[in-house]
This record gives sequence, C-alpha cells and structure tokens, in this order.
Amino acid sequence: MYCFKCGNQNRETAQFCSECGAALAGVNRVDSSQISAKNPELDEIYKAVIGPKNQDKYLHYFLGADRLGRAPVSWHWPALFVTLSWLLYRKMWLAALVYFLLPYLVLIPLSIAAAAMGSASNFAAYAYVIFIAALFIVPSMYAKAAYYKHCKRKIAQVQKGTSDPQRQLGELTGRGGTSNIVLILVLIFGSIFVIGMVAAIALPAYQDYTVRAKVSEAVMTGRSAAIAVESFYSQNRRIPATLEETGFSARKVTFIRDVGVNPQNGVVSVTLAGFPIEGKALLMVPSEANGAITWKCQSDGISQKYLPLACR
Repeated sequence: MYCFKCGNQNRETAQFCSECGAALAGVNRVDSSQISAKNPELDEIYKAVIGPKNQDKYLHYFLGADRLGRAPVSWHWPALFVTLSWLLYRKMWLAALVYFLLPYLVLIPLSIAAAAMGSASNFAAYAYVIFIAALFIVPSMYAKAAYYKHCKRKIAQVQKGTSDPQRQLGELTGRGGTSNIVLILVLIFGSIFVIGMVAAIALPAYQDYTVRAKVSEAVMTGRSAAIAVESFYSQNRRIPATLEETGFSARKVTFIRDVGVNPQNGVVSVTLAGFPIEGKALLMVPSEANGAITWKCQSDGISQKYLPLACR
C-alpha cells in the first residue's frame, strides 16, 4: 500500500505511513495497480524519466501528486545527508549549482552585516544557525516535490518537441534517470585527497632525507679540511691562517657556501646553503691531549635531526 502524501510503500495492513506518519485511509490510501491502470501511458513516461533507480518510490509519489493536484511535502533522507550529491545524481544541474553557491551568496552579506553591527549584536549568530538548519531541513522536506516538478518540465519539453510516444520515451530515458557524475567526482576528489595525504607525508620525509644527505657531505668535507689543518700544524707547529695555506681545496657543491679555519683556535667551519640550513655552520673543533689532536663534530645552528649521530 502506498501513501499518496509521500509515495512511501507500506504494509497492506498499515494504518499510518512509516515515513511521513500520514493516515493511510480515504484519499491517502491507494493501491498502486489501481493508479497505474488509470493512465498506463503516463506511468511509462514517469518510469522513463525517473529511471530504474528507486523507480517505484518516486513513481507512486508522482502519481499521488497528480491525484492531489499538487506536490505534497515529504521527508527525503538522501536530501538531508547528501543534498548536493543527490541533486547531481538526479541530474538537477541548476538546483545543484544554486545549492552550491547559496552559502556564499548568504554568508558573505551576513558577515558584512555582522561586521557593521559590531560584536554587541547577536543577529549574525542567530541568522547563521537558522540558515545552516534551513540548508539541511528545507531540501529534505521539498526534495521530492522539486524532483517531481523537474521531471514534469522535462516531460513537457520532450512532448513539445515530438508527438511520437516511442521517441518521447527514448528522449526521456536519455535526459532523465541518474548520472554517474557523483561517482566520478568522488573518484576525482578521493584521488586528490589520497595524493595530498601521500604528498603531506612523503614530501617532508624526502626533504629531511635530502638535508641529512647534504649535512653528511658537509661532515666529510669538514673532516678532510680538519686532516689538512692537523697535518699543517704537525709540520709547522702553528695553525694555518687559511685553508689555502694547507693546500686543501674543497669540492665545489651548491649546498656548501664556504669552508674556512679560525687561525686563533683551529676550528674548521663548513657554512651551508639552502633551506632549512641556509647560513648555518658545521664545526670541527680540535682538542689536544698527550700530543694527539682529536676532532669533535658539532653545530649550534643545525637541527639535531639533520646531524649524524657523531655530531649530536
């Protein structure tokens, strides 16, 4: 048994509609076969424009609306939870565009009005809550009615273009039914989301890896320079004024800006380039004990996570 108010199918013994709660008696209670038998051509037209998905539910709402002479209010759960997707799924392109733009068209003027009124006014807060509630509730109440009118317009357009019943059914089948655009959008945005998540994880990890590789290369350069300074000190018993005096020549790479030695204490410094180590130095600090020189690798500016274990 179908409810004329919302088109919901109920048990034959039901007294009230399980979806809208309307009493299933009098004009509200009807047998589907009786409705279809009255106008089989209209029945086929509606089936063509609705398509196979949830056809029975929408068909009986449409037939009930024809009997009442108006599209009654009927709660529709898909329009509550996935309004935009449902509009796209049912090929209601203009309605979907309006629904998509509506928050911007309402909330932007509302924000401007709230700014003009100042923080003392609660108008903006109340209006915002009312608008968000209406954005979900109103489509849920009038979705079936809007779809009914949408399909009626399509039927009128097709019937105006051709009087051949078979051609009408063919055109309505093509224009009506459902669209796979929602699935396509889900796949596109899902792919973008996955790519974004992978990029958010992989890019920082890759950046850290490349920075650690640069610092490790700088450590090797610093140690080579330290060996040259140590050799010069052993031969001349003094600290060289410059690395050039030791004969050391650093391999030229883009991420090493300068390699030098402090003539006062013999500390070798390797200054780096590039984010996030721009201008920061890696130091090779000498110390002498029992006539032997040892070198300690350290840095006050480079983050610990980029330094080799020996330099932390």
